[in-house]
Parts: sequence; C-alpha cells; structure tokens
Amino acid sequence: MRRLLGSLLAALALAGCPSKSDAPQGATTDAAAKGDATVSATTSNADAKALVAQACLSCHTEQTLAQQRLTQPQWTKTVTKMVGWGANLDATEVAPLVAYLSATYGPNAGPYAVETISADDALAELAPTPDAPFPAGDPDKGKALFVDKCSGCHGQDARGSIGVLLVDRPILYRAADLAKTVRKGRGKMLPIALSDADVGDVIAHLRRLKNPPPPP
Repeated sequence: MRRLLGSLLAALALAGCPSKSDAPQGATTDAAAKGDATVSATTSNADAKALVAQACLSCHTEQTLAQQRLTQPQWTKTVTKMVGWGANLDATEVAPLVAYLSATYGPNAGPYAVETISADDALAELAPTPDAPFPAGDPDKGKALFVDKCSGCHGQDARGSIGVLLVDRPILYRAADLAKTVRKGRGKMLPIALSDADVGDVIAHLRRLKNPPPPP
C-alpha cells in the first residue's frame, strides 16, 4: 500500500516527488557506501544526491528509485531516456548520476522493504480538506492567471506538457497542499508568488475543467 500511495502522490503533486531526505527509503547502508565509492572523484556523494533531487525527484518519489535493482547499463539506458524526456541534467552530469544510481540501487543493493499503511490512512492522504483561508475564486480570473504563470509547463488546457496533468486531481480539493506546492516550488518547478485570492481563482478555474476534454 505504501508503494502504491507513493506512486499516487507523485502523480498528484504539481510537479514531482514527496520528501527529499538524504537516505532514500529502502536503500541499505552497504549500498549507500558502495555508492560513495563509485561516484567519481570530481563528484562527491552529496553532489550526486543533489543530482538525484534535481533530475529525478521532480517527477518521481524516493520510493520509486529505492525499489529499483538495475545494472549500470540499465541505469544508463533509463537516465538517457529521461534526459530525452526533459530531465534537468547537463551532459557532464549523466555519468556521475548513473554511477550513483547503479551503485546505490543496483542488483547488490539488497531487498527493498515495502512499508504498509492502512486503507483509512491512504484515503486520508487524498481526501478533500477545507478551502479556508482561500476564498471561493473567480474561474475566469483564475484562467488568466493559469495561462500566464502555469500553462508553459502544464499546458494551456492543464492537461500536461513538461509538467503533469492537473485536471480532476484530488490535490485541487486540498487547497492548502496546492498553495504550498505553488509557493515553495518542487523539483524543477520554481516558486510562484500567489495571494490567497489568486490561489482561490486558479483553483476555481482548474475545478471547472473535466476529463475527458470537450470535443473540438
């Protein structure tokens, strides 16, 4: 259940992934030590973890990485694919990132321990919360704000581009969570300064959108 919830929350967030602790869940101490030794001399272990946060955790959860057991060629193929999809990496950062991932989450990393939570706790993570202190907004104003500040990543219709699809997401009914993500940023998503009224307007606009999109 924890594994499923982690994947759900990654998809529901405006851009990425949950917490960014130094030791991703499920990674063993021995595996982390091997990762330290494998990262190149010019890239410290801390720098490699920063690359993970920058390039991976903006879209994936730590649990998604920690459960992998890929060889170095497999990690190379995976990272190369993600770069092609827009992962925030320079060409010189690919090799140290692959070295860290293949050592820390490779075939010798040991078993991944999946945590479990109750169904009630899982539902509570997705359940609607009160909108206060964000007022009921004007969807037309919210559309203008969204197009100006958000559509470059999430698409003009909020159905995803560089950023994730936002239509019919539970986070739209968790106003405080949405406002926190917008104002603090997440992964590649930069912070956006919106007033409480602005947040209410954007939420009103996004709640008005429904899947599937209307026919042309």
